[in-house]
Amino acid sequence: MSSELISLVGIAGLFVLLLLGVPIAFALALIAFIGYMAISGAEPALSMTGMILYSKLSSYTLAVVPLFVLMGHFTYFTGFVADIFKTARLWVAHVPGGLAQSTVVAAAAFGAACGSSIAACATLSRIAVPEMVEAGVDRRLAYGTVAASATLAVMIPPSILMVIYGLIAEQSIGKLLIAGILPGIVAAANYMIMIYIRAKRNPHLAPVVKGVPWKERIVSLRGTWGIAAIALVVMGGIYTGIFTPTEAGGVGAFAVFVMAIARRRLGRTNLRTALMETGKTVGMIYLIVGTALFFGYFLSIGRTPVILSEFLLGLQVHPLVVLIGIMLMYVVLGCFLDMLAIMFITLPIILPAINGLGFDPIWFGVLIIQTGEIALVTPPFGLNLFAMKSVLPDVDLGDIITGYWPFFIVDLITLAIYVAFPQIALFLPQRMMGG
Repeated sequence: MSSELISLVGIAGLFVLLLLGVPIAFALALIAFIGYMAISGAEPALSMTGMILYSKLSSYTLAVVPLFVLMGHFTYFTGFVADIFKTARLWVAHVPGGLAQSTVVAAAAFGAACGSSIAACATLSRIAVPEMVEAGVDRRLAYGTVAASATLAVMIPPSILMVIYGLIAEQSIGKLLIAGILPGIVAAANYMIMIYIRAKRNPHLAPVVKGVPWKERIVSLRGTWGIAAIALVVMGGIYTGIFTPTEAGGVGAFAVFVMAIARRRLGRTNLRTALMETGKTVGMIYLIVGTALFFGYFLSIGRTPVILSEFLLGLQVHPLVVLIGIMLMYVVLGCFLDMLAIMFITLPIILPAINGLGFDPIWFGVLIIQTGEIALVTPPFGLNLFAMKSVLPDVDLGDIITGYWPFFIVDLITLAIYVAFPQIALFLPQRMMGG
């Protein structure tokens, strides 16, 4: 059997294992080892396994992952998101659809300090959904707003998915993180515009809340200035080249820790929980990263990326048509698989073709992350759907899905905007002082 055929059989076998419920890391490791052994022999396969797990997982660049995860867990377990939502509500709630719009603002702000969509969804489900429903906001709009806006955390830095993409694509982590700033703002603005239009046309969807004096709004900023300052320092440090992404993660995690201690919000229980959850999350990510990189080496010696690249480059169509086809593939795959798994499986195959077609890999990374946002909410396996359901067990899953569909249309429009205007993603990275 040729190496090309072995790699194709390996890809098919991987999807079979995933459909059978085998954890992604173990499925990747099993297929990669068997496939590599079938092509090169048992000894090279064993040697490659040890080399990848040591050399790749011990890299300085990958250290950014636990630091950003720790920063996010400190923010999550110390309750700063409640302050963020309260401030956003006081500033935005008086406009049509204001309570729902303030949830979008809070999700974007929380994402800038957290990077975890699941954490954002779970937290806002506890805080924002009850308040919106009690104020008369249509429950489906409330569910859809939280489920969709929580996904902003994977675009707005610090984004763990963006870091993982950079590791796979071998691109500057700093530039990728900065590239997510403007797209994140555009996505949040699109959600807010849609909510405003719907609430304006049908005021019963989201009754207007009475505004508060400016003095009260300004006073509310005291609860959020610390998180805002930390996010600005972290991203500003990366943008100006003062910090590497890894150093920025360390500065951010330490700053949130100190602020939580100063405000007496991080007791022993919360500290222990934050550290334990960070360890679990990072362990899972590292295991997937190591096995996925091994899987990528297996595909490389099977020439699968080269074959697919030659096929796509040989198509007699405009490169934009190929790109749209790839984006649609990711949207569909996101309905059935976790985006982290999708990226590790497909990117080693897709990226050579993307480079060959002349597309900027930083811009393509933003497109991939946007499809990841969609994947987090699209049924049947949207993780945010289950995160909300776990926090609000009495809520009907069908109502959450129904509430999300208008946001799904907005997500597709946002993706189209990114495709049509690459400078939204590339403007800031091209002006960075450091990589």
